[in-house]
Amino acid sequence: MSKEAFRQAGSFFADTVEKISSSQWDESALGVWNVRDLVGHTSASLGRVAEFSKQRADKVDIASAAQHYHVSLAAQGINDAIADRGREAGQELGDEIAATIRTSLNKALTALDAVPDGTIIAYPNGGIKLEHYLETRVLELTVHTLDILAATGIEVEPPREALSCTLHLLADLAVDSGYGGQLALLATGRGVIADRFSVLG
Repeated sequence: MSKEAFRQAGSFFADTVEKISSSQWDESALGVWNVRDLVGHTSASLGRVAEFSKQRADKVDIASAAQHYHVSLAAQGINDAIADRGREAGQELGDEIAATIRTSLNKALTALDAVPDGTIIAYPNGGIKLEHYLETRVLELTVHTLDILAATGIEVEPPREALSCTLHLLADLAVDSGYGGQLALLATGRGVIADRFSVLG
């Protein structure tokens, strides 16, 4: 499921970027990011899949997609570092942004086609099964494409498997972070939580 979910999430992102008008790139999008920055940050998931899927590890160090987030977001100052990398990635997209994104997606999908299911790949946090890493990229692509839609007013329906994969991982993260009960109440229409929360910490 993860490969198909990734394919859907990547296409959802690329299709959305193609609808962004030239006047919207500098508009505010998410936190300190404008639309270009947000697209740049999101596009990094495509490049990482193309890169990391070619690298092999001998053992699993990161046992789940949820653990990936616990480890990768634990470093001091990580949010500022992510913000800076997003701005840098946005500038690196150049002038033909939609074409650059589409090319990156095709490279990632081609790389994935050559990797058998169950492969343990190597990336900065250690060894992780390909399907678990892909779940994290599906979440990034899906949630940030939803952010792009909210920032630009573009209407594109998120694909089913990508959204399902994203929600399953968010549920795991919610339970791990102590917000599982709040999320369950919100999802079943039982009141509104007064304070905003993020399962990503």
